[in-house]
Amino acid sequence: MNDIEPGKIHQRCINGMSQMHYFVYLPQHRTEENKIFYSIHGISRNAEEHVEGFIAQAEKHGAIILAPLFLKEDYPRYQQLGSSANQQRADMAFDHVLQDAHEWLGISPAPMHMFGFSGGGQFLHRYAMFYPKRVARMVLAAPGWYTFPDPERKYPYGIKSTREWPNLKFVLENFLKISTLIMVGEQDDLRDKELNKTKEIDSFQGFNRIERAERWTTAVRAVGRSYDIPTNIRLEQVPNASHAYESYTAHPPFAEQIFDFLFEELQ
Repeated sequence: MNDIEPGKIHQRCINGMSQMHYFVYLPQHRTEENKIFYSIHGISRNAEEHVEGFIAQAEKHGAIILAPLFLKEDYPRYQQLGSSANQQRADMAFDHVLQDAHEWLGISPAPMHMFGFSGGGQFLHRYAMFYPKRVARMVLAAPGWYTFPDPERKYPYGIKSTREWPNLKFVLENFLKISTLIMVGEQDDLRDKELNKTKEIDSFQGFNRIERAERWTTAVRAVGRSYDIPTNIRLEQVPNASHAYESYTAHPPFAEQIFDFLFEELQ
């Protein structure tokens, strides 16, 4: 690893088709395991705030924090991985980050232990569908809506190919094996301006984030049963939390619960 000072947040900018930024925190006392905590921001794009909020857990668990920043001008639809298969792809930009972090920090990116909030939760579960062998565990906090493991619904509502996303091939058997925790605020039932309120999503997924989380959890479990795969997917409500990120982080067990779940098998 290069001479990078532990105990401080570092920002990195890499060039590709467009600039891609990410933040890194190196704990002062690392463990021998390859512990990397990936945190994906919501549409407020507060990647650095994510890093700051998990420093105590990173130090306790000896984990590196890595948080990409998807700039709005370059990745306006990063939650869906992009507008189409051939345009600016957020998943490919993230892969560029992983390669750079590997070369810069000397770390092995996978297996990945990942957290995503709101739009970051949308990005994360879709990224896991595309690349299920990379993701070991994931925590989705309050996604606005989901891609269902339904081959009859077009992507990004389901996993069927479209003109914009041709030749999609998902290996659901691998995706279903990813241990998943979904967290949603017990007061996150409002239809705020950020919530996608199209008729298709309302009718199929529900009218708020709580209903949508419940329906997606049920759907994933049902598909798991059809494949005879025991799914490890849990849904938990966060007391007193609305949709504001601060209302989640204000719940004292929130951050520790995320780390405990993600690194459970490494403890």
